[in-house]
Amino acid sequence: MLSELKMKELNDDAEIRNLWLEGIHNLDQRQTPKKNKDFYDFIIVGAGTAGCVLARELIYNIPNINILVLEAGPPDIQVNDIMRSPCAFPSIIRTIETDWGYFTEDQTMPSTVNPTKDVLNRGIHCARGKVVGGCSTVNAMIYMRGQKADYDLWAAQGPEYEIWNYDHCLEAFKATENNTRKNPDEEFKKYHGFNGLLYVQDKQNDFDDILKDVIKIAKNLGIPYNNDFNGVRQNGIGEYQHTMKDGKRFSLADGYLTDALKKVRTYPPSKPFELGSPHRLGDDVAKFVAVNVKCFSHMLNIIWDEEKKDENVAIGVKYFYNGRVHESFIAPKGEVIICGGAINSAQILMLSGIGPKNNLEENNIKVRKELPVGRNLLDHPGCSIIAKVVPNSTSTSRMDYSSSGLELGMFYKGDINGKIPSQKHFLDERPDIQCYASTNILDPAGRSNAKSGKSNDTLTFMSILNIPLSVGYLELRSSNPFIHPRIFLNYYEKPEDLYLMMSSLKLSREMLKQPPLSTVWGVESDVDKEMSDEDWEKYIRKKSFSSPHPCGTVKMAPESQGGCVNHRLQVYGTKNLRVVDASIFPTIPAGNINAPTAMVAWKASRLIEEDYKNKS
Repeated sequence: MLSELKMKELNDDAEIRNLWLEGIHNLDQRQTPKKNKDFYDFIIVGAGTAGCVLARELIYNIPNINILVLEAGPPDIQVNDIMRSPCAFPSIIRTIETDWGYFTEDQTMPSTVNPTKDVLNRGIHCARGKVVGGCSTVNAMIYMRGQKADYDLWAAQGPEYEIWNYDHCLEAFKATENNTRKNPDEEFKKYHGFNGLLYVQDKQNDFDDILKDVIKIAKNLGIPYNNDFNGVRQNGIGEYQHTMKDGKRFSLADGYLTDALKKVRTYPPSKPFELGSPHRLGDDVAKFVAVNVKCFSHMLNIIWDEEKKDENVAIGVKYFYNGRVHESFIAPKGEVIICGGAINSAQILMLSGIGPKNNLEENNIKVRKELPVGRNLLDHPGCSIIAKVVPNSTSTSRMDYSSSGLELGMFYKGDINGKIPSQKHFLDERPDIQCYASTNILDPAGRSNAKSGKSNDTLTFMSILNIPLSVGYLELRSSNPFIHPRIFLNYYEKPEDLYLMMSSLKLSREMLKQPPLSTVWGVESDVDKEMSDEDWEKYIRKKSFSSPHPCGTVKMAPESQGGCVNHRLQVYGTKNLRVVDASIFPTIPAGNINAPTAMVAWKASRLIEEDYKNKS
């Protein structure tokens, strides 16, 4: 039975819908626009991090082009909305307006500690931004690049992949970054950019007293202090930098798309501008040089040139917008660029006939090119320990609007046998654990035993497995573009992953036992009792969550090595089609992936510019 309150909400909704219908009742009597073919030099599918960077770089670097950007979600135009406040980021994920709402599949697999038993990896939420700016509009704003070794691994796939080595990627990181650190030293200047369009800043307030004590404990254990996780080394304890400006969120839409939209003109200016067909091909009318963003546009599939039977030549896109199906096409030198992210980009390619043969055929989709699209799904698993804190009158804890609650981080190497890391693990410069310390409840799994969520009544250690060995996959559930694919993360399929997570959680518990946390603060964690490794495995599998940093599903690698796109991000077996986003990562960077995604888009814009100018 529906509650009285729920019935009232439904009735109110019905009344509003009726008022809306009354207002559009004569829609059919209005003049229907003449249906013309819209042509653009570039069509970018997805106005997330990569799409925003691409749109801006292409419109300013290639003369006299026009670009269509399709975004499935709403525009990011609210002023001083909750979306802008760093402290509110947990409130905006999993909302129907700005999140795709993906959930992974339940998976049963053998226990790592006791293989005679089966364990359950329950289905979990995987947040993905569905809004202009994508995940940069809804994420925790942490600016992290990963490690030098990550990009050198990308480059090691062959001579042509050298363009993706660390030195080349560092150039792109610096080009996109506008770091506002006051009085940076010379070493900091070597690794950071100060003229890009993405603002990056230090935290605005001092650490809480209890977090200052966490830093002291870490130092006593031999964890060095690090004032730049994106500098010469990543290991140590220190403060994060965030993609913020003046204490507010600063998304890639704020920096890049806003700037792209400023460039609007006609070319050539001497030709007449014909109403009704602003993007029509032909020399008799002027072309509208601009970036056109269409929100609430759900991509259906790529349009292929059916006259070329022996080739897969992309000529446009089909999408659902404003209540009907639309088609837009690319000019002769143009490209379709998919920037939907690890889940959406893979789904779009598969819906268009690019992907694993069996999965496409079982969904009655014509196979145009068999590629392992959807495979190589990589992510950073996370797991938290929540501690209740006895209120302390000397505390200065407070929640400021400019605080994300994720200001203090630790990077170290976990012990492969699941033991507490030692001094050598703390000094290893290829750390595989990222740990957050916060006075907020950080429990995306929603299974915390902590009773209080008030600031300074809680201390959370959240461990993230930064270089996982386990690899997942996704596949089509249906040929219906509006139905989500099946997502299998395969967390802890490789035993090493489970023991590394166990090692990190054991270190967190050990830190909670140290004074002054155990004495002055009187912390009581949800893992105070002694636990066997089998107990730890149950705990980890029950409480694990996605960071969420999914990537890798349209892998950049030689086709013979499971690649879906080449070193220039062109889809194998196709023409005029590229993928530019986190889905192309061959391996997952050891850190948050928003900055690497922006870096990939900036580099891709240079490759696209080169190819455009070389076309006859």
